[in-house]
Amino acid sequence: MQFSLHDFYKDLNRKGIIFCFSGPISQDVIEGIGGTLRQKMEMEDADLNTTQKVFSIFVEQMQNIVNYSVDRVLKEDRRDGELRIGVLVVGRQNSHFYVLCGNKIPNDDVGPIREQLNTIRDMNKDDLKSLFRERRKKEKSVDAKGAGLGFIDIARKATYPIEFDFTPLDEAFVFFTIKAVI
Repeated sequence: MQFSLHDFYKDLNRKGIIFCFSGPISQDVIEGIGGTLRQKMEMEDADLNTTQKVFSIFVEQMQNIVNYSVDRVLKEDRRDGELRIGVLVVGRQNSHFYVLCGNKIPNDDVGPIREQLNTIRDMNKDDLKSLFRERRKKEKSVDAKGAGLGFIDIARKATYPIEFDFTPLDEAFVFFTIKAVI
């Protein structure tokens, strides 16, 4: 066997990763992982405010996978019809926690996402709060899955500016990664 699960486990520990998930995501998975994550952070002696921020960012990033990942598992006899696929990591970096999430998206989505993230990454907390309130008041379009609040909310809760990357996969798709440090 070429892949050593034990080496992988040791590498996760060396890198401060306290939780890692890769695969299909459903609401049940989000709830189950969320409960486990809260419990683990309590064991890590994280304060309540930090725990709530990490949990909130975790939920928002998992929802982004559920809403926007193009990788999916389809089952025709399921009422909701599909499960979206992505990867999520929670870890410690120095004295901070971080939430790192990734999933496959269409190349056509890169421009608008990059523009929004560049804009909010450079905003201070007061500007983010104002933008969040402004966007919440706007009507969302019929095709929209949200009001564009997720990234703003993540940025508001993060201690440092959010980090993101788009790794080209082919002519049609990229792997989108976003990281928030709390």
